[in-house]
Amino acid sequence: MKKRKKNLGVICLLLFTIFYLITCPKNVIESVTFSISIWKENLFPTLFPFFVVSHLLMQYGFIELMGTILQKPMNKYFKLPGCCGFVLASSLFSGFPSGAKYTKDLVEQNKITKQEAARLLTFTHYSNPLFILGMIGTTLLANQKIAIFILISHIMSGIITGIFFNRKEPYLIEKKQANFSFSMNNTPKTFGEHLTDSIIDSLNTMFLLLGIVTIFLIFSSLIQEYTNFPATIQTIISGLLEMTQGVKLASTINESIFFKTILITGIISFGGLSVHMQVLGIISSQKIKYKPFFLARIFHAILAMWFVSVLLTLF
Repeated sequence: MKKRKKNLGVICLLLFTIFYLITCPKNVIESVTFSISIWKENLFPTLFPFFVVSHLLMQYGFIELMGTILQKPMNKYFKLPGCCGFVLASSLFSGFPSGAKYTKDLVEQNKITKQEAARLLTFTHYSNPLFILGMIGTTLLANQKIAIFILISHIMSGIITGIFFNRKEPYLIEKKQANFSFSMNNTPKTFGEHLTDSIIDSLNTMFLLLGIVTIFLIFSSLIQEYTNFPATIQTIISGLLEMTQGVKLASTINESIFFKTILITGIISFGGLSVHMQVLGIISSQKIKYKPFFLARIFHAILAMWFVSVLLTLF
């Protein structure tokens, strides 16, 4: 009975969406165009090269090398294998949802368990630094100092989130050390074959991201069309659905720069349900739990907003 009600609710939502697609084609076209612009100008240039190169590094034993180097800090602070340091470092530079992709890759290669993957996802969710410093700092807020505060708050609160969510987990070093010896890939594939596999795998992920961003921007546009919430409430709703649209709206509302900065930091750190669906789409094949990631994002957002408010007050 409960499942039938849920299915009925989804059907009603989809029928209403079809009605919106038919009656408001201009809004839909604008949403789709904007999503393609986000994908083309932000997601593809920053994520695709990282995905390809990271996939190749995994094939040639770089994960094992990172495991030996980062074993102690990852064991001590996050109760995870050293190879997870690769995911943390990569997610910091390339931005979400790269952390989910690399985590899934580690599970596929049997380097970490599904339980460890779920815990790893709690602190490998970071916006691309170029997006914060470039798009937000230069284009939207025109204030690099504030953009740096947002970046620092976003990263530091993410690291603290990881330590907090993993503080009670036991870690058996003896069990893991056997996986950390550095060894080159011994498969018969040539570099060209590895490159081809990397490109195909990365393109599949990129098109998945494009589709999810497009759908959530349409939902955001639908809500704006049929509701009459105040601008701030509308911005929060849009940010909860799709991060980029939420950040864009947050920069234009009639509020103080202090409030705008806190709101933007919270939206980025939560990521929006669009990013959450991207993560789910990536990790679902390995049946990695989503709930720890979701709870961590709420904690991450609250902590980041507090962190940036302190920085703005002090400096």
